[in-house]
Amino acid sequence: MKDYFSFESIRDKNGEIVCFHVTMIGTIEADGTARMRTDLGTDQDKKMAFGRLTLRGLDKKIAVLTGETNSRVWYHSYNEEDGSLDIISYTARDWRADEAYQFNEGDRVLVEGRVYIRDNSANPARLPELSVTATGLFLLGRKRRQSFNSGLIPQK
Repeated sequence: MKDYFSFESIRDKNGEIVCFHVTMIGTIEADGTARMRTDLGTDQDKKMAFGRLTLRGLDKKIAVLTGETNSRVWYHSYNEEDGSLDIISYTARDWRADEAYQFNEGDRVLVEGRVYIRDNSANPARLPELSVTATGLFLLGRKRRQSFNSGLIPQK
C-alpha cells in the first residue's frame, strides 16, 4: 500500500480560508509512537496523545500545503536513492487519544483532521510547524517486515 496525502481548504461564505483539512496514510515509525498526556484541561482531567506519521514520496503535495501556510513539517529529507521522507506531527484528544496510543511501530495508519500551525516563538529563525489535530484515526494494517530468509538464494 502506498502512502497518501491530500488536503482541502475550508472557506467561509466570503471565500476566505477558515482552515485546511488533511487526509494522510503513512507508517508509524519507532520515533512516531504516540506519547500520552493525561493532565490537560482546566481540571487537569483531559488527555491528549502526540504522535508522528511518516510519509514517503509525497514531498511535492506536502510542499504545496506548507507553502500556502508558510510552515514546515516536523522533519523532511530527500535523497536520490530513496526519494523523499516527511514526518508530520499529529495530536488526538479524548477517546481518539486512546486510539492513537494503541498504534505500534510498523502500523499503517490513516489520519485525518484539521491543520494547525504551531507558533515558533522560541526560535523565530525557523518556520512554524504544521501539525494535524485528528478527527479520525484508522488502523489499516501492519507494514510487512522483511523475512529473515528473504535474502537467501536457493541452491541448484
